[in-house]
Amino acid sequence: MAEELIIMSQKELARYEVIKRLIREEINGTEAAKQLSLTVRQIKNIKARVIKEGAKGVIHRSRGKTGNRRLKPEIEEKVKYWLKKEYYDFKPSFAMEKLRDINKIKLSKEKVRQIMVGLGLWKPRSRKKAEDYRSWRQRKDYYGEMEQFDGCYYDWFETGKLCCLLASRDDATNRITGLRFVSDEGLRPVSSFWKGYLLTHGKPLKIYLDRFSTYKNTHRSVMDDPQVLTQFQRMMRQLDIETIPAYSPQAKGRIENSSQHYSIGWSEK
Repeated sequence: MAEELIIMSQKELARYEVIKRLIREEINGTEAAKQLSLTVRQIKNIKARVIKEGAKGVIHRSRGKTGNRRLKPEIEEKVKYWLKKEYYDFKPSFAMEKLRDINKIKLSKEKVRQIMVGLGLWKPRSRKKAEDYRSWRQRKDYYGEMEQFDGCYYDWFETGKLCCLLASRDDATNRITGLRFVSDEGLRPVSSFWKGYLLTHGKPLKIYLDRFSTYKNTHRSVMDDPQVLTQFQRMMRQLDIETIPAYSPQAKGRIENSSQHYSIGWSEK
């Protein structure tokens, strides 16, 4: 009998691994819910489905199905026709009212706005940038939930040449989880560091790091474009590991302090 082929995303694979740990009683429902950003009730339901159906139990039930709220193509075409013909210079809320009262087509203002944006009839307004505010960030609750990562250049071996120390620290326990001397903070040394980490400690959910060019594209024209990724970001995305760039050294102060501590201690020897 041929085995059924189950296609899963990286997110579903990660969810399946957490649920398997829950079934083996390595973690409890609260810890699993925290790691997957779900409620305890949702975790119980997924666990029951995995016990009954195996890996298939983590796949969302609506995959491959048409959404109940999806706008019918023929209605959408009518909306586009009237928007381009009669309401091309209207605001979304006013266009919504005219479509409802005159053309008898009832849609939400947001749906009308989305269609108008797609047609180029409405330009989304940029949100007002909030003032910078920094507050003390609480540590994560569980080991492996987030790793802080940094590279520190120093003449570690007193040869007159700078050498880079890559270091990772678990955010929840404040424990150093990795140290490695490398020539630079480029893609190959950093990739080798994280390969060793994954083989030793498993996969973290998040990595908190700085805005060095290896980790984030720093060119002004694409700096804040979520579609433009570095090779390191693409690699982490394939592994379903979230990378969080810090906007200041103070934001990831614990790992920064560690690097300074090692360099000072080394120089005093």
